Amino acid sequence: MSGGADLVLPPRLVTGADGPWEPVRADLDRHGVALVYSRLADWPAPPGGEDELRRLLGRDWARYRELAGRPNADRFRATRLLLKHVAATAVGAHPHELELAYGLTGRLYVRGCDQIDLNLSHTKDVALVGITSLGLIGVDLEHEGRRVHGSGIEPVMCTPDELRRLAAAPESERNLQLLRRWTLKEAYTKALGQGLAFRFSHFGFDLPDSCGRARLLRPEGDPVDEHWWTFHTQRFADGFLAGAAVRDDGRGRNLDTGLATALDRRTVQVLWERQSAAHQPPGGD
Repeated sequence: MSGGADLVLPPRLVTGADGPWEPVRADLDRHGVALVYSRLADWPAPPGGEDELRRLLGRDWARYRELAGRPNADRFRATRLLLKHVAATAVGAHPHELELAYGLTGRLYVRGCDQIDLNLSHTKDVALVGITSLGLIGVDLEHEGRRVHGSGIEPVMCTPDELRRLAAAPESERNLQLLRRWTLKEAYTKALGQGLAFRFSHFGFDLPDSCGRARLLRPEGDPVDEHWWTFHTQRFADGFLAGAAVRDDGRGRNLDTGLATALDRRTVQVLWERQSAAHQPPGGD
């Protein structure tokens, strides 16, 4: 597929290890993208105690132990358990069989599972995970109650074109517009693995009147022809706002992400033909 993700659906609620996971799997199978959210309180330490938690966290166990007694220890445990369960749903494995790893910029990935990409955001008591089999994904989560308009952040995060659009918008809509732009810019730069190193005033977005698909713009408002990217904002669950950026790397519609069957059939066929040709006796037709 060369036109980006065809649809980014609203986030699916899971209430702990028991899911429900079927809707998440269905979104990933049908669209190549799934968004999942959960309350942090729904991810307590597992009933198996410390040994079971160590098994689930894997290499993140050491980091969790460093955070022991600090306020963000529970958040770290909850988000890592959520990430592992989302990834396990995608690849058909048990959560303890997967290992989360971190790139040079701190970007998350699942070791040995290049067929999927995932990203995490959290605010207040809610965490959001985006996962895709198409290429790259970045997500960001904010609450509509956060006040950013009038804080002085506008020149830092907006392009000249966006500042003009913001000035033309009704006063009552400006805070939400800024939050929608913020979530999209965070999501885009996280998908790229750059974070705040990519200045937000260097790229903008054309937003629909309500949440939905947005379009990437240059600083002066000209559209950017990057059809392999899809940008969406979604409102859900008591005033939360999610931004998602998905890049389709042209892997086609082979959305089989299972660990045992993730190899593309066309790739396997080419490899088989080359292997067979290498063993043909000389002088053959």
